[in-house]
Amino acid sequence: MNRWLGKGKWRFQNVQVTESTDRLINPACGWCRIYTFYLENKIDFDELYWSLQDKETLVQAVVVIGAFRSQEIPEEALLQLEQLMQFFREHQKEMILRFTYDNTGQGLLAEPDEIQQIVLHIRQIGRLLRQYADDILLLQGLFIGSWGEMHSSRYLSKEKLRLLAETLRDAAGEQIPIAVRTPLQWRILHKQDMESQGPFCVFNDGMFGSDSDLGTYGIKPRSLAAWEESWSRLDELLFLEEVHQYLPYGGEAVGTAKESELKQAVAEMRQVRLCYLNAVHEKQCLDRWQSMRWEGKGIWKGMNGLDYIGAHLGYRPVIRKVSGKVTQGLHLDIELENTGFAGMLEEAELIITAEAEGRNVRTKLLSLLPKDFMPHVPCHLSCQFAPEKENGEYRIYAQMRRKRDRRCISFANGRQHEKVWIGLFLNL
Repeated sequence: MNRWLGKGKWRFQNVQVTESTDRLINPACGWCRIYTFYLENKIDFDELYWSLQDKETLVQAVVVIGAFRSQEIPEEALLQLEQLMQFFREHQKEMILRFTYDNTGQGLLAEPDEIQQIVLHIRQIGRLLRQYADDILLLQGLFIGSWGEMHSSRYLSKEKLRLLAETLRDAAGEQIPIAVRTPLQWRILHKQDMESQGPFCVFNDGMFGSDSDLGTYGIKPRSLAAWEESWSRLDELLFLEEVHQYLPYGGEAVGTAKESELKQAVAEMRQVRLCYLNAVHEKQCLDRWQSMRWEGKGIWKGMNGLDYIGAHLGYRPVIRKVSGKVTQGLHLDIELENTGFAGMLEEAELIITAEAEGRNVRTKLLSLLPKDFMPHVPCHLSCQFAPEKENGEYRIYAQMRRKRDRRCISFANGRQHEKVWIGLFLNL
């Protein structure tokens, strides 16, 4: 405690709110790992339960439907898919969903012979996607290609991509973001300077694998290329930054190309607003980051690169400053900063509580919109409340939650990340 403010009898006393390097466990961002399910096989939910990671709020569920390439998906298989989605809902794991006919790198052989079979399957699954839309962070891919990664497929023409995307959007509804594999594929689905129906984004499973991220980018500068051509790495990164202002971007980091050097990799992660990353693949790249040390200034200096990256995936709320004054009530000003790579994807609420003698006597809810909580832009909020009695003391606490489901959002302050003591009003 370091200084007093006041007017009249009531006064405000600061407490130190120090920034923490702890890894936070917040919804809709962070590390994730792949869980693969062959829909024709019975899922062992007991085994699945024990494989869940307590410190990860995301799961990447790869659902292989190749057994049904020439038929409808049977009702018993759809029921099992519903049980799987319900399982993840009950355990508060948000899903990154990918449906694919192939999981061995044989996309051309595994896919249906006719595109209408894929359209049928998308429509069959669509009902469940709408039912569990609140539990799905995004859909990866359009059901096609080797590993569902939208390459090595007979359905990659502009017309077929547009048909599949329109079918999936109609089936899944407008809430769930749909991610395609490359920026070029995103542009194929969007006429220049025109908005699409529902959110579309990009996933990148070739991150840092080469100067083109294994074919994610091209070589032409944007100034010399058409809208429906691949652009240079520099121009595509700028494009991805624009697309993912309020949408999730992530995938897998692979290889040891020069692009994966820690400082350059982190700079690109910040630029493209990296929200999530595979925690297991590729081990060679992840181990390399773990062997490196972050050389920046401040509390992060000397931390291994993997932990630094993990701590900054998605958004990371930090309480920077708190001040109080007495003006026709008890007035509080709070400065927050998002130090993560990405912004928040949804509206949140800051909860300010005043406690006296161990009980909550005042509560204020302050709205926090995604546009107001972009990375490294100070966010200023204030509130005012009347004291309940003539004298005593109020301990002031800050909490944060996602508005739609009240899921807790932790602060990167101190040791108690879910509820942070930020000051004291007193009149003794």
